[in-house]
Amino acid sequence: MTIEGPGGSGWQREQPSGPTAQEDDDLDRAFGTETGAVATRSGPQRVRSWGLLLVGVVLAAGVIVVVLGLILSSVQNGVGGFVPRPEQSAAQFTTAVRDVSGIASAKTADPTKTSLISYDVVTAVQADRELSNARRAELVRQVSAAAASSGSTGVHVYAVIDFGDVVVGVSGSAEVSARRLAVAEDVKAIGGVLRVHAVWNTDGEDGGRSDDATAQRVIVETAGTGVGLAAVDHAAKEIVLKEFPGATVETAVPGSV
Repeated sequence: MTIEGPGGSGWQREQPSGPTAQEDDDLDRAFGTETGAVATRSGPQRVRSWGLLLVGVVLAAGVIVVVLGLILSSVQNGVGGFVPRPEQSAAQFTTAVRDVSGIASAKTADPTKTSLISYDVVTAVQADRELSNARRAELVRQVSAAAASSGSTGVHVYAVIDFGDVVVGVSGSAEVSARRLAVAEDVKAIGGVLRVHAVWNTDGEDGGRSDDATAQRVIVETAGTGVGLAAVDHAAKEIVLKEFPGATVETAVPGSV
């Protein structure tokens, strides 16, 4: 760093001395004599920097791959995932209900797709014909518990239990399932009624099942005709609609359902 000024014979350049000059010399050696100069890295330094950057990228990519792998694994196993596994739910439910006392057989139909990522799994259950009303109620409760525990993301599990004189739809709701059984037994007690089906109305666009009152369907098999048939139909509707307002109630000839 220099100082210029007028001298005896014109402009002269004076070289400063002291601490300031020493500092300027140090800066010049480190960054060059030009004001905008910066230190440049050598070839090995650049290679080392790029190497560290590459290692960081590889490590970050490895972490991402591991995390994605864990997420995909949990999804495929149905743990907090969004991929329905109806076959797994069906197998789990069938195994559970076969151990319930009072069940003679259980056969699960192929899963029914009710929407893009939703399935209904329905199992036809044959119950022993000599069960008491209390034992029937307990069996429905146990099957409902199995349906609730076997359901998974996008999969709804149901059973249709045939007790002989009544056929009852069972869902994961023990309360609604018990009401279906009670309604079926009350309708069966009407004179002239041979068999009652208390299930779901699956005539909607998706064919799915629901525990909503309006989604219930009761079919009454009776041999009555004329006035007798009208009396049965009226009595059945009073019982059903009191418990399930808006439900569908139908009469049918024996053996047609």
